[in-house]
Order: sequence, then structure tokens, then C-alpha cells
Amino acid sequence: MKHLRVAALAGISLVTLGSVAAFAQQYQQSPALDGLDLPPVAERVGSDPRVVTPVGEVGKYGGTFRGGMVGGNDRNMLFTYFGYEPLLTWDADWSGDVYPNIASAYTASEDSKSFTFTLREGMKWSDGSAFTADDIAFFIEDVLPDEKLFPTKPGWLTVEGELPTISVTSPTEFTISWTKPNGLFIINAASVYGVQLALLNKAYCSQFMPKYNPDADANAKAAGVADWAEHMTNMCGVGIENIQRWRNPERPTLEAWHITEPYVAGATRVSFERNPYYWKVDTAGNQLPYIDGLSVSVNAEAQTLLLSVLAGEIDYEVRHTANASNLPVLVEGAEAGNFNISPRESRVGNSLAISVNLNSHDPVKAEVFDNKDFRIALSHALDRVAIIDTLYLGQGTPQQVTPREGTPFYNERLATQYLEYNVDEANRLLDSIGLDKRGGNGFRLAPDGSPLVVNVAAVTALGAHADAAELLTQYWQAVGIDARFSAQDRTRFYEEKTASQHDIVVWGATSGGIDVFIDPRDYFPFSTESNFAVDWAKYYIGDGGTEPPEYVKEQWALYDQIKGTSNSEEQAALFQQLLEITADQFYQIGISTAIPGLAVVSNNLGNVPADTPTGWIHPDPGTLNTEQFYFKN
Repeated sequence: MKHLRVAALAGISLVTLGSVAAFAQQYQQSPALDGLDLPPVAERVGSDPRVVTPVGEVGKYGGTFRGGMVGGNDRNMLFTYFGYEPLLTWDADWSGDVYPNIASAYTASEDSKSFTFTLREGMKWSDGSAFTADDIAFFIEDVLPDEKLFPTKPGWLTVEGELPTISVTSPTEFTISWTKPNGLFIINAASVYGVQLALLNKAYCSQFMPKYNPDADANAKAAGVADWAEHMTNMCGVGIENIQRWRNPERPTLEAWHITEPYVAGATRVSFERNPYYWKVDTAGNQLPYIDGLSVSVNAEAQTLLLSVLAGEIDYEVRHTANASNLPVLVEGAEAGNFNISPRESRVGNSLAISVNLNSHDPVKAEVFDNKDFRIALSHALDRVAIIDTLYLGQGTPQQVTPREGTPFYNERLATQYLEYNVDEANRLLDSIGLDKRGGNGFRLAPDGSPLVVNVAAVTALGAHADAAELLTQYWQAVGIDARFSAQDRTRFYEEKTASQHDIVVWGATSGGIDVFIDPRDYFPFSTESNFAVDWAKYYIGDGGTEPPEYVKEQWALYDQIKGTSNSEEQAALFQQLLEITADQFYQIGISTAIPGLAVVSNNLGNVPADTPTGWIHPDPGTLNTEQFYFKN
């Protein structure tokens, strides 16, 4: 049996192994809570709080954290900064191990079919109600199977189409099981997706379901929405990435801060205040978080946020303006803005993922895009050294989209194929696939003689992506492709590519290490984030779509085999087989190895470590325990 208990690692103190009671009587709370009608701190944090060892020092209470979002759908900024509270957690250095968080311990069966968790005794939601195993069971038994709430099921919670079952043996003990092995369950439970299991408060959210409230539909209509499922989504968020998660101040949460000014349409600011029932303390017995509140501005564009950073109005920024292209201006403005530039390690599989739509609904384009030689030609048309110099200040080495070198998942053939800047070869390939005729404007015609216009979409709020897309169109125009930059906001971008209406999109590459098992979107049609083949991915997740070729089905079967074992060497070997197919098909075009990341950190913000990984699966700064951040003055 695998057994994990609290360890003196990852900001988890050995004080939890037996000496909590010794300083429980000395618990301290923020002065902001003084005078409120609250139970004593010891009752609010429970008898087994998570004890966080501060990175630098025991902090001070007080202050309001200033952050910034871009656009009306930047909900994942809030998630990755303040909403990462899974049962188990990665450590800040992403060693590959997982540690207790909401759960204090777990055991896994030898066959990886069942997993038993122990919750912390006395934990509470932000409204003071008890957090128990019944809240987990509510999600697994009532919410997850519902076709209205979850029409497509999270892949990590299904095994060959089978949903998990749960057995609750006490308020703090439960077992999640499948009839077949789920060898990736634990690392998924610690990932950004693992938050899903403990997101919903049964006592609050069940009122919106007909099973628990016969008036649920009538209440929904009275609220002006179509049915109970829409009402429940609006009030509870339901899914980890639903923007509604950040719109209802009444929704109980386990997070360090709860929302007071919601992220609704037209909002210019989103605000939070401390959760008085938060279940973490520091090694001196101070209830966390140190910071009393959060104030996050909603900016129309990244440039506006950059100006706020330079003016010293942002305390931590890693998402939109902290990138290589802005590094010179950030270095120049650091002293005046009273901030420092903190290194972050990007562990993604490439600086960019350029996805040609293999599932285009345009029959003429579909024939062209599905031809591997077309994608090879586009790759050879790119001068990656020049692009890296322009976009990344010379940081990075030309590479296709692949897991990182030095990991068990690196595939040299995939990484190095079709990298040469060779305009002659690009033109030869394009001629050979029937694009040898040109119109009066000098651009190539489709095989049927019609103009071939290729739209290259990127989100304008993500400045580096938009800059890249504009540059790519110039290289492709040089080999006769009528490529046109399509500047889009995030909402339109997602609407088009999720409906498979795009031609080419520019997006960030994701998994480059152990996270290839959690989110392998870049290596086969896995989810609607697999931008090169969204319709095939929809078929895989049971959301319609179109049936793919056999080589895709072979990759799906290999991934099922990976999930079916917990042996890391066997998993890596199977993933290499999967990547060989990826290399054969050449799904996506990459630019370079991952570019070193950075965060902009106020000089007044304490307990912020440097040189930590940044990403989505390992969310920055969520894995740094933002509840331990504090203001020095």
C-alpha cells in the first residue's frame, strides 16, 4: 500500500504530527477579525490544520493584495493565484511527489483501483459549516454523473468510460474506486484539475438540484434562467474553470479568501476578503492567510496592466505582462515601480504550439490542411533563429513541440524534425500537393482553383501570441500562402476553435514533463484544447465530434494502457510509443524550447520564493501557498 502522511517538505511542518495541541491554545488571528462574532481560532481551523512553514519568515497580518486580469474571461488568473486547494498538492519545486493539503493522508491499493483518503478533522467551509466526506460524495454521486452539469466527463475521473464510485466510512474517511486501474489518479488529484473534488459544498449547492429540492426548477425560472442546471452552475460554479465560480459571493469555499465583488460582465475590479474559517496556520500558530484582502483590476488589454505594473500598482504578476518581450522595459522600470523580477522556470513543451486545423469544416481547406506535407512546408518556411531573436530576445533553441529534453518522455525525432529554415523545400512541398498555381495577387490557389486564404488566429490580450501570429503570416506569405493575422478576444477565439471553425491558431504549448500524463493535449487528440483536431478530441471525450483515423485510436489505446498501470517506467515506455505516432503525423508546429519565465514581485511582498516552476498543471503562484504571502510594511 502506498501511504502518504505529513512530511517536513513542501511547506508542511512536522508540527502536525503531534504538537498541534501544544500550541493550539496560542493560535492568533488577524486583527481584522477582532470584534466579530466568531468561534475561537482553534475551533475554526479544526484539530488537524495544515501547518505551513513560511518560505522566509513568519509574516505579518494586514494589507490588500493588488493584482490584474486582462479581459472579461480571465477567470483562470483567479483560479491559479487563489483557487488551488486540492486534496493533495504539488510542492513549490514540482519534484513530482505529492503532499497532504485538504487530505491529511491517503492509501492506494496495489492495483490502483481504489484510493482511501483521510480528511482533516474539524475543517470548515467559509460559512462555518462542516466540511466532510459527504461533500466529496455529493460531487461524485450527484454532480459528476449528471448530463446537464457534466455533459462531458473529465478524463482523469473516468477509466475506459467508467465513472468512479465512492464509499464514505466516516465524516473524514472515504474511498474512491473503479473496477479497473487508474494509475494516474493521484498525480491528477494533485494537479490543477484535482481542485474539482472538493469544490462544492453539499449543504449549499444541493438546494439547486431537483433530487434535493422539488422546487429547484421553479426557483431557477424565478431567477430568470432556463432550468435548475443553469441556476446551479450560476450559483456554484460546478466546474473548476467556470467563470461563475467567481460570481457568487454566497458560495461557500475552502479557499483562503472569499469573493465580495464578483467577476461579472462589465466589472472593472474583483475583490475578496479573508476566509475566517481557513484551515491553515503557520509554525507560530497564526491562522492564515496573512493578507486581509485581494483587489484585482480587470484591464481591457495587457498594455494597461503593464502600465500598472510599472507604476508599482501590482504586487505579483506572472500571467500577462511578465514575459521576455517586456523584459527590457521591466528591468528599466523596476526601481521606480518598487518591484523585482523573480525568475520562474517554464517546463512546457515549447514556446508556442501552432495548430493547423486537421478537422476543418471547409472541404477545400480540409484537403490541404490534412496533408502532412503542407504542415512540413509551413515549418520549413520559418526562420526560427530570427523568430527567437525577435520574440524572445535570443532565449531558446529551435525545437518542435515535444516533452522536455532530460525527462523520460523526450522524443528526439519529434523534437528535431523539419526545423531547417529552407524556403526552397517549403516551395517544393507546396507545389507538390497541388498548390502550384497562383492568382493575380501572387498567392497560391487551392487545388480546385479557388483562392486559399489561411487565417492565423491569436488572442490579442496574450501579446506574445499575437506578436508571433503576425510574424508567422509574413514567413508564410513569402512562400505564397495568403496567410492573414486574425486578432481575437479570448471569448471569440474559444468559440471558433472549439467549434472547429479555425484555420490555424497560435497558443501556448503545455506539458513538458510528468504533466504529459495529466494533460497530453499537444501529443494526440485528447481534449478540446487539442487545437489541431478538436472534432476528433470531442469524439474521444463523448461530446459528438467525428471518428478519427486508426492511428489516433491507437494513441487513445496507448493512453488507456498508461492509465492502467502505476509503474512509472512502463508508463514512460508506453508514452514513447504514443509519441512515435505523434512524430509520424506531425500534428503541430513548434518554435523553440521553453523560454525562461519570470514574475514581477513587489519589493514589499514577503515569502515569495524564486526559481520555481510556472505553468497550468502546476499553477503559479498557487503552488507557492499564496496564503503565506505578506506585506513587509
